[in-house]
Amino acid sequence: MTKTIHVETMLPTSADRVWSAMKQPATMLYVLRGIAGFPALNGRPDPVEEGEKGSGWLMAFHVIPSSRHTIEVLRVDEENKTIQTHEYGGVLKRWDHTLHVESVSENQSRYSDTVEIDARALTGFVARLAQSIYRYRQRRWHKLVNKHLLPEGRSYRLK
Repeated sequence: MTKTIHVETMLPTSADRVWSAMKQPATMLYVLRGIAGFPALNGRPDPVEEGEKGSGWLMAFHVIPSSRHTIEVLRVDEENKTIQTHEYGGVLKRWDHTLHVESVSENQSRYSDTVEIDARALTGFVARLAQSIYRYRQRRWHKLVNKHLLPEGRSYRLK
């Protein structure tokens, strides 16, 4: 049994700026800050690449090891500004995540997360939890945009 969730938000900046940030592991860490950490990505300066795979501890609230989590980057589509991953670990048999941004206007974009979840008997519970996590992540996206990605502000880059 699988469940699919989809959460989207409008961001007050260009799709190109959001796309640049989406490819950075630091962005994943930023939008999860407060609820989860993935120490294996700490300090990684390179953008995600199609075909890469990595595993590490997923830390609930940054201190509680919740499970070993594996992320496989299936697709990084520059033209369509889409990243697709296949993830699993702990109770998750499958967590297939599609991150997408599209332009609405010069300084406005629509960002979305779509996740197909299979957690066996816990799928319903995990899907409700995922819905909350992605709403939180998108609030953090707004904070990131307002801090670093506004058209008149700094462009996003790691130092």
